[in-house]
Amino acid sequence: MLFVVPVLDYGLITHPVWAAGACSAQHSSVKGDVSHTAGASSCFQKAEELVVHSRTSPFIASSSVSRLSGAVLKERHLDTLGDVAERLPNVSFTTTTQSNPVIMMRGLGGTEDETSSLYVPFVLDGVPMMSLAMGQIFDLDHMDVTRGPELTKGPNAFGGMVSATSRDPGDKFGGSLDFEYGTGNRRRAVMSNDIPLGPNTALRVTVGGEVADGYISNRFLDRKDTAGWHSWFGRLKLLHKDSAGGEWRVSLHHVLNHGGNDYFATPEMALHHKSDNTSRGTNNNDYWAGSAQYHRMFSRKMIVDVALGGNATKWNFQLPESVFSARTGFNMPTRQAGGTITLSGSSGTLDWRSGVYGQEMMRDTPYLFDMSPYYLSNTTAVLNNANVAGFAELGWHFSPSWRLVPSFRVEHNQWSMSHWSALQEASVPQSFALLQTLPKQTASRTVPLPRLKLEYHPQTDAGVMQFGWLSYTRAYMPPGFSPHSVMAATAQTPFDASYGNNLEIGYRLHDRKDKWSAEVIGYSNLISNLQVSTSNANGESVVATAAKAHTRGMELSGTLKPIRTLALSGFLGLTYAAYDRFVFAGQNFSGQQLNGTPKSSFGFSGTWTPGDGWSVNVNVVRRGRTNLYPSSTLVNDPYVLVDAQIEKKWRWWNIAVYGRNLADARYLTRGLAVGQAVAANPRLLGLRVGVTY
Repeated sequence: MLFVVPVLDYGLITHPVWAAGACSAQHSSVKGDVSHTAGASSCFQKAEELVVHSRTSPFIASSSVSRLSGAVLKERHLDTLGDVAERLPNVSFTTTTQSNPVIMMRGLGGTEDETSSLYVPFVLDGVPMMSLAMGQIFDLDHMDVTRGPELTKGPNAFGGMVSATSRDPGDKFGGSLDFEYGTGNRRRAVMSNDIPLGPNTALRVTVGGEVADGYISNRFLDRKDTAGWHSWFGRLKLLHKDSAGGEWRVSLHHVLNHGGNDYFATPEMALHHKSDNTSRGTNNNDYWAGSAQYHRMFSRKMIVDVALGGNATKWNFQLPESVFSARTGFNMPTRQAGGTITLSGSSGTLDWRSGVYGQEMMRDTPYLFDMSPYYLSNTTAVLNNANVAGFAELGWHFSPSWRLVPSFRVEHNQWSMSHWSALQEASVPQSFALLQTLPKQTASRTVPLPRLKLEYHPQTDAGVMQFGWLSYTRAYMPPGFSPHSVMAATAQTPFDASYGNNLEIGYRLHDRKDKWSAEVIGYSNLISNLQVSTSNANGESVVATAAKAHTRGMELSGTLKPIRTLALSGFLGLTYAAYDRFVFAGQNFSGQQLNGTPKSSFGFSGTWTPGDGWSVNVNVVRRGRTNLYPSSTLVNDPYVLVDAQIEKKWRWWNIAVYGRNLADARYLTRGLAVGQAVAANPRLLGLRVGVTY
């Protein structure tokens, strides 16, 4: 039996990928790429099918997934997670800088830079990472963006998950070198080399750098580089295939980004990319990550996948003093380590997946707000989270067209906050000093999380493949602490865990000749104790909980290939996300839309490949009206993003002219209650020249 999972390969072209269920055909073990089956069986006699076999799962679960290939990320110049998010249905982001986006899905997310709660975890080569410090996206094989809760893919995902896979080394010596130049005096160079070390071993080395002046004109300093940056990034990846059929992958990643922080201004000035801040500020990221993966298929009844690793990051964030008339910022190091061990297989009408996941995270969270002699606040805290989970999933093909999939996850979280202190003092107009400290605070929770899915895939000789599913998932976000609280009574009170009851229904159609496809997905998530970043009556930055909230909506997508050289696609995303019952700091937010969430987004694209190495692609996306995160007093009006590229390829060379945000849409990505805002980047025009060898 086969079930179809069309994966959106943006920009915005949808390509179907088929995954084997209970077939007896031998599976290829390629790394999430599409390949033909090695042998024929009764499952594939009706039509030549494609099989995808992922190292991290023996079958691909039914869900709302957008897959962006490494080639698409490069060609569309999607250089950060924020660039990716605003070009997908029901995905958004908030950010205070050019390189530190926080992803939000279906109305959920945004608190990662205030606490360590993760609505949308980010996974690189199977290991959870801190997405805030990622900076540059480079040399990826593909990126999967999954909307909705996920229980059996390692980390627990309340709102969704972003999973990136770096590119494997090739078995022949070769590589590529790319140069780019764009507006904002943006210069970028990336070199990748595949180096065979033996018949079964190869190394891939990628190094790159980027320098830009940024897009802010500071009138006070008479400079145009106060939001500029320079970064270096690189990756070493070793692939070894042993004699027993196992695949070993070891990766080391590093990103170093130094830049200015002249992003906050009044909305009017921010939208025109102007500033009158009195200093440049600081936005520096230093990111190290390592991962080790092992995959082996003993038989169809036993497949082993292991992913272990960790990362160490340091984020130095200092605002220009004129933003708040105070010295404001932090130096926040984070250390994470963990991984997943999974066993999976299939036999007859059954398939299964089980595993264990564990992770420990430690983050220093100091915060300085110094407007001496009038007021000074200096808080320190160390957050630690240890969580372990076990999960299992069983698929039963109880008829040729139907599959029932119950799954279960048990998760234990242990949160602690230590070394908390808060100093408040002033000498004008009256002198006072208050120093508070707390002993180590802890909060723990163990929760069972069930999921049940029913899948439908009729086996017919018709030219149209069909696949549908209905699922229920119990979602969970652990409790925690607000480290930036300035009062001991607030800091020592943990915020509650969040729970969601998520229903999803989806149906897909796909032409076997790859001429067209269509997909419709509807969802509803009823949430209790939704975690929200806000400020209380004392001006403390805290995580509060909305007693009741909900998100519901739908996602439509389709593709059409009228002729061999032209591919068209489009999508529509609708989300209504609101508080049902939320009263905080004397204000009633009940009925208000969740911040950072456009009610609608839609887009279309076309790619034309007339031959002789030429290709032309155009993407257009419209984003609806949005209340800015975290402040609901600032609003983005609807805006349209237009991206395009013309590329010519020869045997060794390629050259491309590209534009991103060609209509020069002006919109904001962050808003504060004091009226300050951060604007998105303006129009980007550029030239890329590359050579392969």
